[in-house]
Amino acid sequence: PAGVFDSLTQLTTLYLSNNQLTALPAGVFERLVKLQVLGLYNNPLKRFPGGAFD
Repeated sequence: PAGVFDSLTQLTTLYLSNNQLTALPAGVFERLVKLQVLGLYNNPLKRFPGGAFD
């Protein structure tokens, strides 16, 4: 759901691998300003929102 990570502003590593994710909500990583590592492997992702990794 959108906003699920909003309170985790100090998070530096996030592994979402092997979760059957097919899409990412717009702005889902927006507040993760310290995120350095993002694991999304082994998910059937079909689309990424514009600016998802800005």
